[in-house]
Amino acid sequence: MVAKKAAVDPIDFKISPEDQDEDGFVSLWNISSSTCNGDLEKTRALAAKLLNFLCKRECDFVVISPADASFLDEKFESENKLLYDWKPESEHVDILSQHAEVPAKAFMSFLTTHKFSPSTKYNPRRADRVEWFNEKWCVG
Repeated sequence: MVAKKAAVDPIDFKISPEDQDEDGFVSLWNISSSTCNGDLEKTRALAAKLLNFLCKRECDFVVISPADASFLDEKFESENKLLYDWKPESEHVDILSQHAEVPAKAFMSFLTTHKFSPSTKYNPRRADRVEWFNEKWCVG
């Protein structure tokens, strides 16, 4: 007998127009929160999965302000778990995903193109996380 793979309901991502800036950018946290109807535990779990997925797929359009980049650099220097602990229960996920912004339309296209699956465990190596943050995030 061949075991069938369990079907997973796709996520119906919601991006609130109020959460987008004038250029259509929105934080990963706000995407997760809108999608999870504000449920903190589910929001954090989805934000963690998105951070891991975007890192694993080397997404290069995450944007952060210069002030936020300095803040996160200092935070990482004092507590390296910021880039190492992206478990669904980690508050480090909150900090990163609240500062990481993406263009809403490009983000949705990226998820489709790179086949994001809510049932897949994305777990980039520590070195890849640091490199992604330092090399792929756009400061501006």
